[in-house]
Amino acid sequence: MKAYRKILFVLVLVLSLCLIVSCDKGNNDKKDDELIDYVSQVKLERSFQNKSFVTDGIEEVTLLQAVDGDTIHVTDHRGAILKLRFLGVDTPESTSQVEPWGAAASAFTKKAVKNCDSLVITGGAVDGTAELDTYGRHLSWVWYKPSATEDYKLLNLELAQLGYSKAKYSDVNQYKEELRGAITQAMKQKIKVWGETDPDYCYTEALEVSLPTLKQSLNEKGKESEYYNKKVIFTATVAKTNGQTYYLMDTDLESGITYAIQVFHRTSTGILDVVGTRVKISGTITYYETADVYQLTDVIDRRLSSNKNNLKVVEENIEVTPRLITIDDIDNTNGLLEFTLVQLNNLVVKRTYTTNTEGSSSNGAISIYCEVDGKEITVRTVVMVDKENKYLTDKNNIVLAENFKDKTIDVIGVLEKYEGKYQVKLISMDDVTIR
Repeated sequence: MKAYRKILFVLVLVLSLCLIVSCDKGNNDKKDDELIDYVSQVKLERSFQNKSFVTDGIEEVTLLQAVDGDTIHVTDHRGAILKLRFLGVDTPESTSQVEPWGAAASAFTKKAVKNCDSLVITGGAVDGTAELDTYGRHLSWVWYKPSATEDYKLLNLELAQLGYSKAKYSDVNQYKEELRGAITQAMKQKIKVWGETDPDYCYTEALEVSLPTLKQSLNEKGKESEYYNKKVIFTATVAKTNGQTYYLMDTDLESGITYAIQVFHRTSTGILDVVGTRVKISGTITYYETADVYQLTDVIDRRLSSNKNNLKVVEENIEVTPRLITIDDIDNTNGLLEFTLVQLNNLVVKRTYTTNTEGSSSNGAISIYCEVDGKEITVRTVVMVDKENKYLTDKNNIVLAENFKDKTIDVIGVLEKYEGKYQVKLISMDDVTIR
């Protein structure tokens, strides 16, 4: 009898466990079924026909550039450039800094706005018009129509629902409840920024490498390089500066060849601002799609730290000499020449073109089309200033191209590619001799 009761007890216990597991499984299935698609609940109901974003708070626009996960640039019906910052979301950094899920969020946004059938933006003010943030960007809701047969989707909300953004809706007037629900749901799922490991982010220490080795690897392998999307650390000399963009170079002692790289550093404390400073620098190798270049970003710049991953001075007051070349030395198939500081002499200016696009960071820059020995080369200026740091502009704030017309010039600048061909970037009037 005791044996029988023991067997009966075991059978009841096993049956109970099975029921518990079955109930848990049923609850999990129910939980998955209860996931809410907030994106499908929000519709673009306002008409955008013959409307202006600046005055009416809504407009169908044309994509100019997808910058990162929550920033894009577009052109409106006037041809003016509008720099947009998405309302209600804050995706991880992927440009000046690199954070987990930043590249993934950027890729998602770029795919959405580049491949869509239509792109519409709406304002976020109480009256539905546009507002500006502290950087002069238009705060906006971004709607994209994936195909001609589909409805518009609110990209801001989709980024939140997919876990690409943490909460940022306290000042939002529209779609606050949907954003709160989407972010809360993503948080509970522990997806993307809420708990998942980003497979494309480098969590390890920086890889020690020389600049020549790094540059050769990127040139040969591109995104297949062992250094792409990785943290690296190397020593190089500041050859040229241009705002938040820096050009560093280093010479391979065996071959005597000088290699250069572009560095984007938004929060510099001054170390990179002095030409001739040799630095130990670390950051992440990223791909800047707009310019089709590999560059170093996410630089750590702390003067008082001895951590090997921090930017620090190795040597100062190094003489930086541009490489004197002729037009025959420029090989458009040689990617290793990119960002090299060069000097070209006796360029005969044939014509000039001044960029005049509202909202463009290049508004006022000049393309100087030159010829030497029967061959053509373009010198592209930044928005130029004279030796007293005054803009060379006319009353319309346009750089005076007349400074260069029908002249012969010698220039020192950085070799950059534009549409597959090298041109010389002229950064300062100190670097040009006009005859």
